[in-house]
Amino acid sequence: MNPGLLGLITALCWGTGDFFARYMSRALGPVQVLIILYIVSVLVLTPLALAGDIELLWQPTTLVLSVISGVASAGAATLLYKSLAQGPLGIVVPVTASYPLPLVLIVMFMGDLNLTFPLAAAISATIGGVWIVARIGYKTEYSEVHAMGTINSGILLAGSAAIIFAFTFLAMEEAISRSGEVEVIWFSRIISIVVLLLALYIRSGLRIGNIDKKMWMLLIAMGIVDSIGFVALFSAHGTGNTAIASVGSAAYGVVTVGLARLVLKEPIKPMQWVGFAIVFAGAAGLTLLST
Repeated sequence: MNPGLLGLITALCWGTGDFFARYMSRALGPVQVLIILYIVSVLVLTPLALAGDIELLWQPTTLVLSVISGVASAGAATLLYKSLAQGPLGIVVPVTASYPLPLVLIVMFMGDLNLTFPLAAAISATIGGVWIVARIGYKTEYSEVHAMGTINSGILLAGSAAIIFAFTFLAMEEAISRSGEVEVIWFSRIISIVVLLLALYIRSGLRIGNIDKKMWMLLIAMGIVDSIGFVALFSAHGTGNTAIASVGSAAYGVVTVGLARLVLKEPIKPMQWVGFAIVFAGAAGLTLLST
């Protein structure tokens, strides 16, 4: 399938999923939501994983990389869902969408990428776009519906999620290069469930909150949609154009912020859209230039 289309499918899946994650994280808490979401994901992916060449997954290096991606994914997703619950979405989503920036910086630190003028321009654009979004956000009045807590706290959570997601995708991409995308995602989700269950046990003794029928239906839909998004993104690995798919997937933030504006009536000023466009352009440039 066309890698650009795969990226757009990922963007639609992640964008809508993150929007509804705001509601569910506020109602149940990020950890509990993610546990259910990942269990659904594992159930959906199990037949596909078992039908593939799963023996490659048990190679020591692949196994370690998959475990690392599972642990990192659990941490990054928890921080992401906390930031979405806290909001405002028009600020925290662009910050998280800048995850290619820490990813590129990590690769540069490892000595696998040299700083060039185009790369420096893309880095500057990403940082500058995030600064514009945050700066305008500080001057905007938000109701409690749109923002809980301080903007600084939301930015810190979203920024931390972006950094950890960079490590997650590096480990997952390397594991997928040695095995299959479905098998690696499937196993890393199992590791994430174990990590999140341990976190929930430490915090509340595995007590589960009240979940009504509508919540269950939404959580199941979120798990399915999230799985489709990840598989679509990493399926581009087989086309040799993962970078193009990643650029398309970065548009997920446009979907989330757009829904926040249309459904929640969250105040998003024109200059914030400009800043978000700069973030997207910078992140897209970083992804393409780093491959």
